[in-house]
Amino acid sequence: MIQAIPRIIGTGWAVPEKIRYNNDPIFDWLKKNEPNQAMFEGYEERHVLEPGEDLIDIMLPAAKMALQKANKEPKDIDILIGLGSISTYIQPNVLSQLHKELGLPASTWVIPIGNDYSNYASCLLMADGLVRANRAKNVLICIGSNWTRNVDYHTPQSVSAGDGAGAAVVGMSSEAGQWYVADYCTVTNSDYYGSMYTDGLKLDADPPLQGHKVVFSPHFFQITDKGLEGFKNFGTKMALSAVTSLLQKNQLTGADIAFMPHQTSQVLIDYWCANMSPKPTQVLTTIKKFANLTVAIHAINMAWYEENAEIEKNNLVMLALGPDIHANAMLLKRD
Repeated sequence: MIQAIPRIIGTGWAVPEKIRYNNDPIFDWLKKNEPNQAMFEGYEERHVLEPGEDLIDIMLPAAKMALQKANKEPKDIDILIGLGSISTYIQPNVLSQLHKELGLPASTWVIPIGNDYSNYASCLLMADGLVRANRAKNVLICIGSNWTRNVDYHTPQSVSAGDGAGAAVVGMSSEAGQWYVADYCTVTNSDYYGSMYTDGLKLDADPPLQGHKVVFSPHFFQITDKGLEGFKNFGTKMALSAVTSLLQKNQLTGADIAFMPHQTSQVLIDYWCANMSPKPTQVLTTIKKFANLTVAIHAINMAWYEENAEIEKNNLVMLALGPDIHANAMLLKRD
């Protein structure tokens, strides 16, 4: 008999209808002034929120889909965790709006998890612990990204940005085909802190604007020269070490796993796969279809693959990068 343990009992995903292709005029400045984007490659389509749309318009259907797949009602959810990035307000997070729109109980605690970009792994880890400790029966995870609005289209990284949302419900289950958290490994080099960040530009106001001598531009994701160094150096060998350490610890090899990589760039994906020996049996990526979904990559990809394609192995390794800089590899299993 299969043991009842915390498992992912339902998943969901949603993307905006509008698609932005590589020939979109928004990229014209980059093509003219910085044509060599060697580190940011692999994208064909990006789904983009249009004016009048916002994170809730993709997070809500993703969450509803996950609830339906899990055969749960809003009243069944004890805790809502995840993140909407970038939220309308610095705080509170749009996750609280999701609580409202879903009609979750007043007793359902809303907990944003903002450890970009391993948000899905950390949410799964927290949900596993909460359910395992009987602190909650059902945890809803929902993560949404609107990073097409969080980049400057005069910067190379802007070519990668796409919008979307993914969701999952974690609860006790003895269903053999459902995924559960088996292990994880994280490597961090916080010496790079401040080399990649989201912020506005500080501008002097002369004359002052409504009494303010300093104002800020809209915020956007910025990468310094040191950040580019980290992207190339840490993002290759060190990031992969999180995967290889995890595999060794669990007596697995690439041949035993389906690999779901972070999809900032096809350059990194190619490096990780080429330097994993033996190579992973299956690579689960939607980089051509959805581009870089930042915080929501793995939540969307798990739900998308469960709905549209077969995950061939019973061991699934997700690799995520973060701008602090860290890399997290999480092992999910099914019986």
